Amino acid sequence: MNQRLDEKKLYYQDVLLVWEGFCKLHKELYDLTCDEYLTLLASDVDKLEGMLPLKEEIIGKISELETERGELMEKLNNSKLFSAPISKSGELLEAFADLDQQAALPALKNLNALLIDIIQKIQEQNKKNQMFLNKAMLSLREIKQGFSGKKTYTTYGADGMTRANGR
Repeated sequence: MNQRLDEKKLYYQDVLLVWEGFCKLHKELYDLTCDEYLTLLASDVDKLEGMLPLKEEIIGKISELETERGELMEKLNNSKLFSAPISKSGELLEAFADLDQQAALPALKNLNALLIDIIQKIQEQNKKNQMFLNKAMLSLREIKQGFSGKKTYTTYGADGMTRANGR
């Protein structure tokens, strides 16, 4: 029985490492997304182009970590350490909740809360970036139409999409 507990503790450490990696990478992505906004404001297209490969690299590392998480869940299922198979992250967190609560600090619970917070901040920042880009594209379209002499009025439909009416 004690050997199974030791095995569970080792897997718990592996899960913690994966969640720490997720937090680290998502923070890097958030920082880059914030820098992207500042770069958009500065209209530094060259710097913006250089940021895209960095974002792709971080997203690739997150995907690798996601694969590692999946492999870890597969190992756990093969170990028969838990009565029910683990197929989702929430189930993985729940499987180790008892160990996490016994620790002086519930590390896994805290890391997961931090990860959720960082992801929400990334989503909010991406919305800001997208709004800035949409406004910039609209301004460029108006400037372009001003040069062509064609006056176009843009309205929004119920679906939020723009519709242009030429006059």
